[in-house]
Amino acid sequence: MAQGGSALLPGLEGVALEHRVAGEDHRTILLARILTELEIADVSDWEQSPSKYVLSTLKRWIGRHDGESIRAQFELHATLSNTPDRYSCEDVNPARLYLTVDPESAGYIVIGPTLQMLKQVHARLPVTFYDLVVGAVTRWMRAYDYRDGLERVEMWREWAEGEGGADEYEIPDVESCIPAEMKEEPLKGEAVRELLRQMQDDHTRGLIEAALALDRVSQRLQPPEISDETREAFMDSNPPLPALLVSFKRNDSIAGCFEEENQNMLEVGPEPSFIAEIDPGNAESVRQSFDALAVLCETMAATGRLAVLLPGNSEEG
Repeated sequence: MAQGGSALLPGLEGVALEHRVAGEDHRTILLARILTELEIADVSDWEQSPSKYVLSTLKRWIGRHDGESIRAQFELHATLSNTPDRYSCEDVNPARLYLTVDPESAGYIVIGPTLQMLKQVHARLPVTFYDLVVGAVTRWMRAYDYRDGLERVEMWREWAEGEGGADEYEIPDVESCIPAEMKEEPLKGEAVRELLRQMQDDHTRGLIEAALALDRVSQRLQPPEISDETREAFMDSNPPLPALLVSFKRNDSIAGCFEEENQNMLEVGPEPSFIAEIDPGNAESVRQSFDALAVLCETMAATGRLAVLLPGNSEEG
């Protein structure tokens, strides 16, 4: 994972999504056939190899679901393999393939200036906006925010007390970074829509409409459930890598916690951010997995488009 300082907006221009098919066996052949029958695959992509055909289909599918918009802000790695663990060659289930998505580095949103602007409209609008945006991302990928920072600080405090006293160590003050309005209750949907009808400022209205649209996209489907067998494969893994870092000010204590934690995120292999188990001979299983990937892609693309609208997201901001 890239160092915390590299997780900045604007995103990673010129970095392509990577796609890899592992294993040229009967599962790949079955999957190629089902993808063709479902018309997810395009027969013009056939290159004399089922694995190359599936690879081209995966690439085309991501492109159809806003792949270019994702590349503008995020660096994600999509893998179709016979194992859910990209750091292992173990064939977990000979009847399954695994579609996974992982971040190579974290996009970065500085959201504090936006919350201050929204506070002028309604005291509960900042936390509502925050929950819409961050909640949409975390349905599909991991986002690192003030809650992770607070958890990290609590861990440091416990460790410091065990070493002889927290007063001897400099522990980031994450609590002071959190705006008071984040303690408010989020507005309900109808209340947000009523505020929209009353808004005079086009930019503010556009931000709220984009957040609501992002929320709708992210909820079109539920992320796939994974089996106990697959879950057990990650019993000793680290948590998924964050696809997004959210702080209230640039380089605040939340970002500092992320940078510190970032040093250890790969000491143990992390769990994938997204896993879809595929029965390659079952059309419904294949369809559901690719539909879930489509929603993930569209969610991250919508997040990237919204991020560039937020004040404070440039190096100068």
